[in-house]
Amino acid sequence: MRKRKSKSANVVVTPQMVEESIRKRNFWLAFEKLCERLGKTKEFFWYARGRDNSRPEEKKKFLNKMTRLLAFNYDVHRRPDPIFNKKLYGDEPLNYPPEWKVAQEAQKA
Repeated sequence: MRKRKSKSANVVVTPQMVEESIRKRNFWLAFEKLCERLGKTKEFFWYARGRDNSRPEEKKKFLNKMTRLLAFNYDVHRRPDPIFNKKLYGDEPLNYPPEWKVAQEAQKA
């Protein structure tokens, strides 16, 4: 019996690939911390970590909503290390998108 060749044995890892991997990881760390701060840890593990794949429309809605909120509190384009972000790890209050404020006012009324 022949031994199978591993496809990953021929992959050359470039500095750009490493940088993109770090940036991706920083984004998901910031996303997780935001969900923790809002008390949505359970939903984060259901939808973002793929523990519950039975409701794809709810998953998409949750990810879009939280990413929008994250964009108001973290630089999602450069994706720096989120540990230095005072809104996620500090005591500074979060900034909310305008559509969230409309929803909050409707709930109060």
